[in-house]
Parts: sequence; C-alpha cells; structure tokens
Amino acid sequence: MARLSLNTMKLRWRFIILGLVVVALLTASYQLVQKYLAQQSQELEQRIDAEMEWVLVFSQDLDAGAVIGLEHLQQRKFPPAYISDDWLRPNDAMAVVGNSVENFVSAGEPVILGHLGKVRRSSFSDRLAPGEYAVTATVGIEQVHHGLLAVGNRVSLVAGGFSGAALRMLTDIEVLALDQQQSDAVGGKLAVTATFRLRAEQAIEFEQLRQSGFAVWLQHPESEYRALSEFSAPLLFVISKQGAHR
Repeated sequence: MARLSLNTMKLRWRFIILGLVVVALLTASYQLVQKYLAQQSQELEQRIDAEMEWVLVFSQDLDAGAVIGLEHLQQRKFPPAYISDDWLRPNDAMAVVGNSVENFVSAGEPVILGHLGKVRRSSFSDRLAPGEYAVTATVGIEQVHHGLLAVGNRVSLVAGGFSGAALRMLTDIEVLALDQQQSDAVGGKLAVTATFRLRAEQAIEFEQLRQSGFAVWLQHPESEYRALSEFSAPLLFVISKQGAHR
C-alpha cells in the first residue's frame, strides 16, 4: 500500500513537471511568435513608408479669400496611389505663399492649384509692405561709405541746395539692396547702385532732391532720427560803420 502511494506521488510530480515544461515551451513559443510578427510588421511599415511621398497640405482651416502664409502649410506623406497630379509638393511652398484661397479649405487637405485664386512666384517686391516703393539710385564711393554701407542699414538721404538754400533730408530710410545683393555681403566690391525702401511721399521727394545730388548719412541702428529743420540757409553778417547787420 505504501509502495502504491509512493508511485502515485512520483507519477503526480512527473505530471506537474511535464505541465510546467509545456507551459514554459508555450510561453517561449508565444513570445517568439509575437517578436516575429512585430518584426514583420515593422519591416512592412518601413517598406510602405519608403514608398510614400511628401505632399504639401494645409496646417489649419482657412476661409475663402484668406491669404496663405508659410505658417498655414506643412508637409505630410501619402501613398503614391492616393496622390493626384495636381497636388503640390513641399518645394512649391514659396510659390503658394502670398496667394489667396478661393474656397474654404480644411486642415490636412492637400494643396492644389484649384485652391489658389492667383498663382505667382515670390520676388523682391514681396519685401515691400503695401504702399511702399523700392527706389534704386546710382551711388558713388562716398555714398556707400567706401564699402561700409550694408543691406539693412538705416540712413538719412540729404540734398543741399545752391546759393545757401536749406538742406533737405529724408530720415530712417532702409537700404534694401546694394547692386543685386539683398544680403549683408556685396562680394568684396563697391556697389554702384543702392535700393531704398520709401513710402509714396518719400519717393516723390527723393526724386526731387536727387536731381541736385544727395549724400547718404549712416544712422545708428537703435536711434530715432528726424529731419533737422534747423538746417537752413546760412546767415551772412556784414560789419560796417553803421553796425552789424544781415
């Protein structure tokens, strides 16, 4: 009876050990299968992502007539099968900026030519605010301060009259370009033309004052300047026996 009980216990332990081994094998197999599936899924996603193409989309809702800014655009990937021929790409972004939308567009919607009221390329004129003009004038070595004048500087344009006439000046004028350069560098050579940012009334006055030649006075970048009305015609004093008089 004791021998039978001992054999029963041994058999029971064998079943328990066998059950644990089976559970361990099943767990290991499950983990291997999960790892394999995850790896296959990742490889599939990478293949799909590699085949997808970038497209220009709207980053937010825009009402009809709204002017498109760079902040209204973003790029997103789409499967090639979804992309239409009239969808614009990220390298078209600067050509889209500044145009208006003809109809309401929603965020995430691809940008197409049909959305745009008018398509135009960005140009130098985009640097001007409404009502401003870019006026170019021929300049000499003194006017460019022997090459020290730089794009972005603010200057006063001063013209002196003849026969003691008062000085005329325009202050706080921004230098937009030197020759064809719109950045700080001018290629190590002296510029022969300068382009200024002028309001309409300033442009008219500048056309008048530059007929007699003008000087370029460089301003401090953080100071405010105003026309010096006290610069008037010089006074001539004559001393005679009758006394001093003008």
